[in-house]
Amino acid sequence: MTAPAGPLVERLAVVGLGLIGGSIASAARRSGAARRVVGHALDDHGRQALALGLVDEVFDSVADAVRGADAVFLAVPVPAMPAVCEAVAAALGETAWVSDCCSTKSSAVAAARAALRADQWDRYVPGHPIAGSEHSGPSAARADLFTGKAWLLSPLTPGQGERAGRIEALLERFGATVSRVSPGEHDAMFAEYSHMPHALVFALCHAVANGPHADRLSALAGAGFKDTSRIGASAPELWTDIIIDNGDEVLASLQRLQASIDLFRERIAGRDRQGLLSLIADASRWRAGL
Repeated sequence: MTAPAGPLVERLAVVGLGLIGGSIASAARRSGAARRVVGHALDDHGRQALALGLVDEVFDSVADAVRGADAVFLAVPVPAMPAVCEAVAAALGETAWVSDCCSTKSSAVAAARAALRADQWDRYVPGHPIAGSEHSGPSAARADLFTGKAWLLSPLTPGQGERAGRIEALLERFGATVSRVSPGEHDAMFAEYSHMPHALVFALCHAVANGPHADRLSALAGAGFKDTSRIGASAPELWTDIIIDNGDEVLASLQRLQASIDLFRERIAGRDRQGLLSLIADASRWRAGL
């Protein structure tokens, strides 16, 4: 029987203990990748994470959580990154690395570049775990959230690339599959894959909720609507910030969506069965191949 692998870091600090941060902490503890896991969170998330056994200890400030850590994950909303990075810069150890989990990368990189000292910059690696849920908070955290999921890293310098190798070993302990991508390419891709689809589903839910049949939906709607609208229950503040932050790319993606909607409207208005069938068949064929 293979003996369990030893820890890769002695002390891991997780700033932000919601779904993603709490799951990082839980995965690190379950896998034995970190000997000790500490954290910081606003509101009541710290107390909840401690009570749920996600972390060994919680601190009232970012600096206290980061101080003495070998590795730091920042699992905070995009608008919080500037202030959090400043607090990290004041307390980060001389050899410790730090990575964020933001859903947009260009603004996260800008916040880190503005706050971190020159000697700290090479120890920061932008990142994004491609895992989530419509649920949020520490109670939604799971140690297996990243199992079989992609985790993107966006190193910008040779030094960051070297740190990315260490982070990759840790993420593989979490069950993730790691790839590398530039911040700009990341933001363009995830406008298409995630940010525009969320905006679309929120718009769909808004339209139906304000339509003439909303009061009977719960009793009569089938799996089609429920499956399509699932992400419409996601955290409103989080997704507002993500969509606004990546606004240019989301708008470009929405323009392509609008062009497709216009084609569907034309086919339906003209009762063009063959034309509509062609559009639907192309879309179905593409989706079936995923």
